[in-house]
Amino acid sequence: MFWDKNIADLGAVMEEDGDVSAEFVFVNRANFPIFIEEIITDCGCTTASYTRDTLSQNETGSIKISYTPTVRAGAFSKTVVVKTNIDSEGDSLILEGYNIPYPQSIESHYSNLRGALGFYAPAINMGDVFTNEPKTKYVDFYNSRDFPLMINLVKTVIPDHIKLRFLPMVVPPKSRGLLEIQYDGQMKQDFGFFEEQLEIVLTAEDESPINLGLMANVLEYFDPVPVSEVDKVPKLVVSELEVDLNRIDANRPVTRVVSLRNEGGRALNIRKVVSNCECLVFSLKKNDLQVGEQVDLSFTFNPRGRRGIDHKTLTFFSNDPLNPAQTVVIKSRIQ
Repeated sequence: MFWDKNIADLGAVMEEDGDVSAEFVFVNRANFPIFIEEIITDCGCTTASYTRDTLSQNETGSIKISYTPTVRAGAFSKTVVVKTNIDSEGDSLILEGYNIPYPQSIESHYSNLRGALGFYAPAINMGDVFTNEPKTKYVDFYNSRDFPLMINLVKTVIPDHIKLRFLPMVVPPKSRGLLEIQYDGQMKQDFGFFEEQLEIVLTAEDESPINLGLMANVLEYFDPVPVSEVDKVPKLVVSELEVDLNRIDANRPVTRVVSLRNEGGRALNIRKVVSNCECLVFSLKKNDLQVGEQVDLSFTFNPRGRRGIDHKTLTFFSNDPLNPAQTVVIKSRIQ
């Protein structure tokens, strides 16, 4: 018994839209009939139905799994076990998605107003975005106008590595919609934490552009490393992951050195070094280290205008597949 898929992602599910479903198609590749004995769901919010319970050789059927949105917000994963006459343990089918319940108060929940649209948060956080595939996030909003709205994609200004669309494409008046955001880490062609601005223009002529802030942490993706290959890949070892400058004078810049060493089995490339403050500058003479090679990174922290306990960071992005991003924390007490 072969399935076209075992997992279906429903994406974002809003309570007011009612039940949502996915279809799982299967085929009998045995030389005798297969019949469904039992379908077990793990919760009352999930139901299953099928086109036929008995299939002869090479016949195809399907199971439709429906999910009823609940009042609990967040990601969900529902498992349905299909037991047949040839498999008493059963095959597992999984329905995934993100549940968005209807809020008790529209005004308080969507209090961050951007023109005609109300959002829950003041900015959109994409979290970690890897370079192997684009990441999609669904952000719910409320159309406060008395007329339908849609995105004017011709006038909307967004970076090339970001794509936007409304779900539904036309959001009715006084109702909720979803902003689907797709962020392509490979197209970004950079690593680290980024804050970007999206200027969304709606079709209504009297609406001003909507400015939305977006944050993302772009990381390079590496395939899992087999245990037998761990000693053969590049390995970045930083001499200190926490540097304590102790008490320092606010009027005197402080310089220190940390060492970077390749203790792996292949050449190491330091893709990028990022400081989280203009007050922290660094110097690195080379980015490529052969096996066993070491280089010093010198950094200078200028504490001018600061007082008290202070933390700054330097983050190293490299082709070390086990630790592609490592951060050095620089601590001080400024007097």
